[in-house]
Amino acid sequence: MRSAFRKLLYAIDHIEEIICVVCMFGVTVLTFVAVLSRYVFSFSISGADELATYMFLWAALFGAAAAFRYDKHGNVPIIANLLSKKARRVSDLTVLIVMTGFFLFLSWYTWLFLEQSYRIGQRSPATDLPVWIVNAGIFAALSLCSLRCLNAVIRDLQGKRRYPETPELPE
Repeated sequence: MRSAFRKLLYAIDHIEEIICVVCMFGVTVLTFVAVLSRYVFSFSISGADELATYMFLWAALFGAAAAFRYDKHGNVPIIANLLSKKARRVSDLTVLIVMTGFFLFLSWYTWLFLEQSYRIGQRSPATDLPVWIVNAGIFAALSLCSLRCLNAVIRDLQGKRRYPETPELPE
């Protein structure tokens, strides 16, 4: 029982990576099968490109959330490297706070869009998939980005390492 509970906690803790891997695997297999069926069997799979696009979108957004978790998001530290250690910390914290606000803003408007697509019953053109399902994935990914950034801000204000999963770099 404890082993199953640990595996569940691990899956929840690493949900971004799991979704990203599943989506990228799905995109690869679906695209391969669609190309194979089109050029070898002269049969086109309806909606394969649309579904692959949705999975790629989810993989990119959940990948961004995973990048925030491990402090692997893109940055250009040209000016920040010129700052003193204290000024760099304040600068990094300010950027994290702004990013948290930005992702919260995006999450809120994605929620409104999700609610609207659910209410009107919008469906995708090729797969006839309810659009709210796609929007729910986008909302979840942006919300996870918000939470990961907020977690880094809180840890920084508490004096802890922002990203405990990443190894410390030598100074």
